[in-house]
Amino acid sequence: MRLRSTFAWMIGASLLGVLTLGLSATGWTYEEITVTSGGTLTGQAVLDGPPPPARIFHLVFSPNLDFCGKISDGKGNRLLKEFQAAPDGGFQGVVVAVVGVEKGKTFDYAPKIEIENCRIAPFVTPIRNHHPLSIVNKDTITHDIQAYSLADVYTFAMFNKPMLPESTASKEIRIRKGHYVFRTQCGVHDFMQSWGLAVGSPYFAVTGSDGRYTIPDLPAGDYDVIAWHPHMKVQAQRVTVSPNGHAALDFRFHSSEVDIPLHDLQTAYRLETALSLRTLAPPSVELQTR
Repeated sequence: MRLRSTFAWMIGASLLGVLTLGLSATGWTYEEITVTSGGTLTGQAVLDGPPPPARIFHLVFSPNLDFCGKISDGKGNRLLKEFQAAPDGGFQGVVVAVVGVEKGKTFDYAPKIEIENCRIAPFVTPIRNHHPLSIVNKDTITHDIQAYSLADVYTFAMFNKPMLPESTASKEIRIRKGHYVFRTQCGVHDFMQSWGLAVGSPYFAVTGSDGRYTIPDLPAGDYDVIAWHPHMKVQAQRVTVSPNGHAALDFRFHSSEVDIPLHDLQTAYRLETALSLRTLAPPSVELQTR
């Protein structure tokens, strides 16, 4: 199986272009106003089918084996869980964003990612162009946060920020024209990854553990709304929001859309025999299970 490496199939460029026009010097800029009689958009993202299995990374290939091994599967492997779904299919970590809102409530969103136990959280974080991203390293070891923007089949380095133990930093997001997808990865520990989507207005939300979201104070009108997960096709629907009204919009994804490389799933005949000569203490923080 193969994890899709191109985003051309995943993102409708025109749709995301409208979403992020406020990021462009030649496009409109979002205007903050006092919203009266705003409506509320709610709904749920659902993942049909079993969640794809976690990707497997061997801790022996990275430094800080003892520290990062506090979270593992007990066999020297770190699992990157890119799909989180509740028993009823509620899909966590999906960005739901209203497209092309030119005027509305105060846009005071300040994105932040945190590093703890060799993991970047949250897994999905919307970002803003030409605005800072806060990075917090809670670990007692050094990490190296590398940021990239993606468009179609192209990936461009955005910044590289070494993070000393228990330190904080702030980096300005500068996205290339036509880029809307953002990815971070630790240059020292490759299993540390996170994703983001550029947004041009405050009318967005990230689904919680139950897959639900709420977007309040939305000026009345007709809108396109997108739902995005880094490894799924973007979805779009049309909705009408009435003054002081409540609109509901659900999105359904299917796990069959995702292919994962076989080498990321292989569990036998890899490094367990090599690790058997070294006694690894059971994880003291979290025992990962598939």
